[in-house]
Amino acid sequence: MPVLLALPPADGRASRHEARDRAAATMAALAPMTRITGLEVPAATAATVSRQSLGPISVVHLTGFEYGQVATTRTIDGVPAGISLAVRPQGRWTLSQAGVSRSDATGDVVSVVDVTRAMSTRASAGTELLQVYFSAEQLGLGVDALRACAAAIERSPLRSLVARHVLDLPRDDGAVPIGVVRRSLGDATIELVRAMLISASRPGDLVGSELGAPHLRLCIERYVRRHLRDPALSPATIARAHAISVRHLHGIWQNEQTTLWQWVVRRRLEAARDSLADPGSAHRAVAAIAREWGFPNPTYFARRFRAEYGLAPRQWRSLSLGEVRHPLA
Repeated sequence: MPVLLALPPADGRASRHEARDRAAATMAALAPMTRITGLEVPAATAATVSRQSLGPISVVHLTGFEYGQVATTRTIDGVPAGISLAVRPQGRWTLSQAGVSRSDATGDVVSVVDVTRAMSTRASAGTELLQVYFSAEQLGLGVDALRACAAAIERSPLRSLVARHVLDLPRDDGAVPIGVVRRSLGDATIELVRAMLISASRPGDLVGSELGAPHLRLCIERYVRRHLRDPALSPATIARAHAISVRHLHGIWQNEQTTLWQWVVRRRLEAARDSLADPGSAHRAVAAIAREWGFPNPTYFARRFRAEYGLAPRQWRSLSLGEVRHPLA
């Protein structure tokens, strides 16, 4: 797992103060919607912060810190709906949100935080934490359903399964060097977490957010993401897969700033951008990556890529892989 911060044991007051400042800055950058409180790096304790990218998700791993984390109505203002899943295989911790308190005393290593609600958490220095953020869009759940499921996560029979899955995810790019495989692992993790959340719901929790047009929109988005590489992907194939007309399909996007197909093209551009930045794909031609993600015409791909990101595909690849310092020079 790529290391963002590695602090050796620091016995001196000055070195511990410096370590605390570096740790606070790193943790604040990873969770800008929260405020870090009471952060300590105990003497003679090594502490690390790592993050592994698995396609659509990132797994953050923290060890060796004692800290608190607080989210208020002010800090979460404007934050998109989603959850933060935490797996704590060891240590002491507490979590309070929406009038419900949980801790390591329950023996459960999994907790779920609704990122659109105020919360506070505290962890001891002996706590190991693996944390993953999932957006409501990724999970295919509306805000109301997400909140209902997160508040009752202890009802899910899949918590232990999810914990084992997260703990077993690869923490080193070398273990899974192929970007496509890492992306598949990320997609599989999203599906498993979604199943855990839904299994915690009661009849009626999903009504209004999982039925009708909003649910259909989310199902279509998830279908498109799974079929981005399919050269036959089109409004007709998408409509057919969901037993609706093409007219109905386009109607779902009628109040959006972009059309359905513009949304599809942007998702393909994102996937191509990730592949170009993947060291495991460095040997592949740009044109081959473009074809994989639905752009058979290299000229068209280059033009759309530059319009979206301000760089040519080759410039982006060089910048991402550290081959050049100034790609626009």
